[in-house]
Amino acid sequence: MVKISKKILFVLIALVFIFSLTTSVFASDININTNTVTDTNNSSSNSSSNSSNGTTSLEVVENNVCTIKIEDLAKFEKKITSFNEKEKSVTLTLTLTNLKTVEETTKDVEIFFVIDNSASMTEDYIGDQTRKQVVINSANSLVDKIFAENSNAKVGVVGFSSSPSAEGTIADGSLRQELTNSSEDVKSAISNLSELEVGDRTNIDAGVTIARDNFSSDEDVKRYIILLTDGVPNNDINGNSQQYSDEVLSNTKSKLESIEQSGIEIIASMINLDDETEPTTGKTYRELAETVFGTEENPTTSKYFYVPDSEIENNIVNEIFDSLIITTDNTLKNITITDYFPQEIIDNFNFEYVATPNIGEVSQKINTENNSITWNIELLSEGETASLSYKLTLKDDYDKDIIDVILKTNEKVEITGEDNNGPIDEESDVSPTIRVKYKEPDDNSDNTTSPKPIPQTGEKHTVFIAIISVLCIIIICRLVYLKKITNK
Repeated sequence: MVKISKKILFVLIALVFIFSLTTSVFASDININTNTVTDTNNSSSNSSSNSSNGTTSLEVVENNVCTIKIEDLAKFEKKITSFNEKEKSVTLTLTLTNLKTVEETTKDVEIFFVIDNSASMTEDYIGDQTRKQVVINSANSLVDKIFAENSNAKVGVVGFSSSPSAEGTIADGSLRQELTNSSEDVKSAISNLSELEVGDRTNIDAGVTIARDNFSSDEDVKRYIILLTDGVPNNDINGNSQQYSDEVLSNTKSKLESIEQSGIEIIASMINLDDETEPTTGKTYRELAETVFGTEENPTTSKYFYVPDSEIENNIVNEIFDSLIITTDNTLKNITITDYFPQEIIDNFNFEYVATPNIGEVSQKINTENNSITWNIELLSEGETASLSYKLTLKDDYDKDIIDVILKTNEKVEITGEDNNGPIDEESDVSPTIRVKYKEPDDNSDNTTSPKPIPQTGEKHTVFIAIISVLCIIIICRLVYLKKITNK
């Protein structure tokens, strides 16, 4: 009996030791989840921050070129010229190009000088020169200015007065120089008017008719008659002569009007027409002239000057020259380019200039009243290109509502200003487009379950061990007590 009790005691002690060791180390049915990533973006669904584990990117959808043409004179373009994927930005460049070359500023122009060669031109003196000589010298100076401005111009010369043998006909005028681009030939013809036979009367009708009939047939050419005279017409080509009749005046005026209607502009200088009364009509010479030519304020011809002798040179060399259009002004003037941005661009992108414009001035920042920038160019000459670049960079806190939405980089572009045909007022709503993309974070968590119990300690297991230990002690004590009774 004693031997059996010792064995039982040994087994019980061993069981308590083993059980307490195993239950303090192992547990069962515990899930492994050591790689779970928590989304730290606790803000509303309408925002994105740098703490988000997703990926935001920017892409160019279509690089539509916003193009505005100003007739055949100039071309505006706005397009994306750079894209930076890393910083989520696009650079847009605006250009305005004057398409014309300097060579295209000259026009094909034909000019006839129609100069009075009547007796009155030689009777009065201005200093030590006759009126005719002052007119000739001034006309030659004008020829030099014309060819200096436009070497392709063609100029001819017609003289008029009255013919000794056929007065009151086309013979009262004579072609002294056909159209030529030789300034020396033109000046020689003008100077030689002083050597021609001088008639007593004035047949303006004959002079302008000969000039009209000797222009070229090219419809694209600009044509001028420069009429220089000191007399009122008293001859026409219809047989009327030697009188200041209403018929002569009416026929001359009708001829001037018909020439103007054919596309030939007449610039007339009436030299030293005073208020002396013409005896046969009872009207002053100036009143008679205005019956034909009108007034300076309301001329029959394109341009009419009343010129005192003292102003002959200035009138012919400067005022008449300024009235000629022998070059084309192909410059753009007072240009304003206004670039309007959509609200989504204003709210979600940072704006900055890449460089200042090479021509003109631009507003320093976006005008928030109409979401625009304004670029002013005072003058853009032939062959010049004005350029301006700015960058749009996606903000960190952009509105997530714009994700996957195609965004226009401009609402519209407006251009105003002036060119050689008048005011400019053009616009376009074509726009390069971009899009914000967002990719959710990858799910890398591991939620697998262990097939076997895994170690774990805990408060419940400690209580359980204590209970077992107490029971074992009670059993041992009971065995010891039974042994004593038996030995008795």
